[in-house]
Amino acid sequence: MKRELLSIYGPLSINSYGVAIVIGILLFLFLIRLHPKAVKLNLYMHITDILLISILAGIIGGRLLYIISEPEAEASLFGFLSFWDGGFSILGSILAIIPTLAYYLNRLQIPVLPCLDLLALHAPLLQSISRLGCFFAGCCYGCPVNNTWGLIYTDPQSMAPLHVSLHPTQLYSAITLLVIFLFLYCIAQKIFTKPGQLLSVYLLLVGMERFSIDFWRADRIFYKIPSWLPFAADNLSVNQLISLCIIVVATALFLYLSFKKNTINLENQINKNNHVCTKK
Repeated sequence: MKRELLSIYGPLSINSYGVAIVIGILLFLFLIRLHPKAVKLNLYMHITDILLISILAGIIGGRLLYIISEPEAEASLFGFLSFWDGGFSILGSILAIIPTLAYYLNRLQIPVLPCLDLLALHAPLLQSISRLGCFFAGCCYGCPVNNTWGLIYTDPQSMAPLHVSLHPTQLYSAITLLVIFLFLYCIAQKIFTKPGQLLSVYLLLVGMERFSIDFWRADRIFYKIPSWLPFAADNLSVNQLISLCIIVVATALFLYLSFKKNTINLENQINKNNHVCTKK
């Protein structure tokens, strides 16, 4: 596993983590363009802007949560923007992207929940590929382990401890996220057709993925939780607590949308928006 693929000049270089993210974004964009719902939502003229806004919000949210939860993280401007070097919280990206896109889509008069469903449908694949970048960079590494599938880093630039057998938690996440993507793409989108259901299922599954795999990660951060709080638990990390909150909110959102009456049909909502745009 090699973190730096090509040195350009000084601190600038092409890293495996950045390459993985670029590949994931390109595949993400390609699959969205092929999806029939992208045509119904008239996203073709806005898809590039949506992608750029998502990337910007994801970088800011991902780096912010990482720096907040990691006391030793670099806080300089260049370090903050150097997401290709690793040190990135996917949960932070998710929490930043959803409200940012909801606001932007509403400004464009594009149905918010159907569009977020489409993005959530493909997001686990992007996350899975990004985790492969973590695997090569050595970030998000696991706890020491003595078994046949333990991972040993030898690259001096790796962010993981060297010459120690570790749980390959990056691969655990990559495989789990790939399974989530296949479930959403092949099964869930055929079953959950109400706007917002796919988004809530995605958030639920991603929250469960991070909560469970975090038990094997060695880079967990803990904050002291007041004992009087009902969810106080000393063995839960910051990201696990955030994951629990996401799971609760996603479950509540799914139940609300599932039992909500008079849900607006996607085609009717799109036709209504198109009619408004035509009048303008």
